[in-house]
Amino acid sequence: MKHAYNSKLLTTTFLISAIATTNAIADSRYQPGIVVSATPLERTTDDLATPITIINRDAINRSGAATLGGLVGDKPGIAQSSFAPGASRPVIRGLDNTRVRIQENGIGTHDVSAISEDHAVPVNPLSVEKVEVIRGPAVLRYGSSAIGGLVSVLNERIPTKTPEGGLEASALVDHTTVDEGFQGAGTVNFGAGPIVIHADAFAREADDYDTPQGIQLNSAHESFGGSVGASFMHDMGHVGFAISQYDSEYDVPGGEAETNQLFIDLEQTKYTGSAVFEDLEGVISGVKLDAGYTDYTHDEVSRITGAVGSRFDNEEWEARAELIHAPIGALEGAIGIQLSGQDLSATGEGGELIEPSERDVIAGFFFEEWKASDRLTLQFGGRVEQVTLDGVGVILPTLAGVTLPAGTETGDFGTRRELDFTPLSGSVSAVFGLSEETKLGATVQYVERAPDLLELFAKGPHEATETFEIGNPNLDKEAATSFELTLAQQGSNYGFDIAGFYTSFNDFIFKSNTGFVCGEEFTSCGVDGAPGVEDELTQIAYSQADADFHGFEVSGYWDAFSVHGGTVGFDTQFDYVSAEFSSGGDVPRIPPVRYGLGAYFKDDAFFGRIGFLRAEEQDDVATNETATNGYTDLKAEASYLFSLPDTNRQIEIGLVGTNLLDDDIRNHVSFKKDDVLLPGASARFFIRAKL
Repeated sequence: MKHAYNSKLLTTTFLISAIATTNAIADSRYQPGIVVSATPLERTTDDLATPITIINRDAINRSGAATLGGLVGDKPGIAQSSFAPGASRPVIRGLDNTRVRIQENGIGTHDVSAISEDHAVPVNPLSVEKVEVIRGPAVLRYGSSAIGGLVSVLNERIPTKTPEGGLEASALVDHTTVDEGFQGAGTVNFGAGPIVIHADAFAREADDYDTPQGIQLNSAHESFGGSVGASFMHDMGHVGFAISQYDSEYDVPGGEAETNQLFIDLEQTKYTGSAVFEDLEGVISGVKLDAGYTDYTHDEVSRITGAVGSRFDNEEWEARAELIHAPIGALEGAIGIQLSGQDLSATGEGGELIEPSERDVIAGFFFEEWKASDRLTLQFGGRVEQVTLDGVGVILPTLAGVTLPAGTETGDFGTRRELDFTPLSGSVSAVFGLSEETKLGATVQYVERAPDLLELFAKGPHEATETFEIGNPNLDKEAATSFELTLAQQGSNYGFDIAGFYTSFNDFIFKSNTGFVCGEEFTSCGVDGAPGVEDELTQIAYSQADADFHGFEVSGYWDAFSVHGGTVGFDTQFDYVSAEFSSGGDVPRIPPVRYGLGAYFKDDAFFGRIGFLRAEEQDDVATNETATNGYTDLKAEASYLFSLPDTNRQIEIGLVGTNLLDDDIRNHVSFKKDDVLLPGASARFFIRAKL
């Protein structure tokens, strides 16, 4: 998949900055006390009851991940959907899609990745400064769609600070052997008086990748995009605006999608604004305003026929206002309001998966922190939402063969409905200092979530997933009650986190394989084998049942000893999650047990690590789901930072090897795991710089 515009964009990207410097090589695993955006207050990882996964810019650049799911998917408690090389979403503790909110600088990504695994998240990791994966009371500030957790992407597309010396610039270029892939990215921040201007661009191109069993056909992908933004900096904060563009074309491997050479052509334009006022006098000590509007579309197209199997259009806006109040004794916190609106439709050659539908939300929330004593801190939050959903839903007498008059369309017997929900949510956590180095945390949380548009109003074929999806407009709110205990210790040369959790869902919404197959219309469902009736689509229906999730996670490191001015150390991780329906049976697509061990060496200029991540066999499977073999992913990396004489410029070069055992890797979480192997052994060469 080669296109002329890609080579031009790559050239443009590399020329954005010529020579530059990188920050000191570091990984967030080895930096305690990092300030995070998980609360509206200036708090660090040491102050929170629930573990927060942080991936900084150095680790992002070294990863070379093509997707946000690929970037975070090997962290404790986090997996990825890996539907296609260009589409992979984070999965947190077995929860995904509409239960995991993804946002960029406080505003949702406003795509359609939450409603289907084949849809990409329009965030390129190379445009990201830091990623935080957050759980607990603070996520209620952002919505009940964060019932499983929040993936917060942070960058400087709307500048929040004046660049040192008036100019900061960076560039990266790399090559991967497994798919003959090339990518590049560049960023510039320029300050002139109170005005700071930001620009960034990225481009990526990769062919079909290699697996231990040969080429994975129809797995190529490419993307490009960028952003321009500006802020007015003032004594109390900033006011800024940005325009971002993301374009991607990625193939869908496996099954009929591979046979039809199906690809997804995606385009998103996003407008965002932000205003921050800090250190105010009076009852309100700070104000933060964020707003965004997005125009998104993608086509699912066959290269053989040129037909658009499905087309998704999504227009979405969101606005948030958060007010931080002055301390009231030992009580600090914030209150806020959030508004959002969405217009979604999905059409195509096969018919309408969902007719034009709307979702409107107005919500109020609060977050408070009470320093009860020198050792005990309490944090609590709450949220109330009013959710209105409008769309065409169908109630069928059976999910199999439906008898309709000739020429009848599904919309003729669907009924337009306006549904209202009022989800209520609350959370309380406590952090107790057993000692200066050891913290014990506990969290209790109750979260309600309204059904999403597709869960209610789906009623047709979806080509990329090879499914015929049927929503249920009678779905009720989903409710989750969660309990979590954590223990964290941070010594002078070591640290570890242990977390155990239990979540009980009432009316858990899920997609189930009915066992029927369909063609393009309802009349074809359940009548496979009949002359002239196509039956290539698996029938999927949305339903509800009570379910219980539980598990635990461990991560740790030890800077063991010094050698030649550097440090030799070891790190480890373990995660486990189990999910069962209360009536019996396993919840589908739950990640297997995973554990890993690594050894590293680091000094001021060099970073090297070798380690493995082992995933065991997953045989706790749902009805119509198959078991998945385990695998071992062996990785090694080395990078070196060069300082140019008499300048503050530095260049880093590196080599990263993945799946070095060339193991057969199938991701149990992926809908494609029976048809698609993940990439085999690969080497990645990169060079990056910053000024």
